Amino acid sequence: MADGSEPVRLSHYFRVNDPAEYARRHATVWPEIEALLRECGFRRYDIYLWGDVAVSFIEVDDYAAAAERYNASAAGARWEEHFADLISIDETDEHGWAKPFDHVWSL
Repeated sequence: MADGSEPVRLSHYFRVNDPAEYARRHATVWPEIEALLRECGFRRYDIYLWGDVAVSFIEVDDYAAAAERYNASAAGARWEEHFADLISIDETDEHGWAKPFDHVWSL
């Protein structure tokens, strides 16, 4: 962030009904999505698969502002639609995204 403060770090999970297809689609992330995520303030966004569970790790300047900006974008809507047939989210947060894990400890 411009003021030198630490980014928000969070992680969440969701189920994937076809892990191979999910990984295949992420092999070619659209450049407009990568640009949008950067514009929204995402510093890092990693996704890991463990069987049919996807776990993400995110570092973002302002999670609420980033989610709002992403959700309002046409590119974000197209990307979410592109994955809608593959993803099942058990519980969402106030932004409609998978509810983040509760942070317990950091080194």
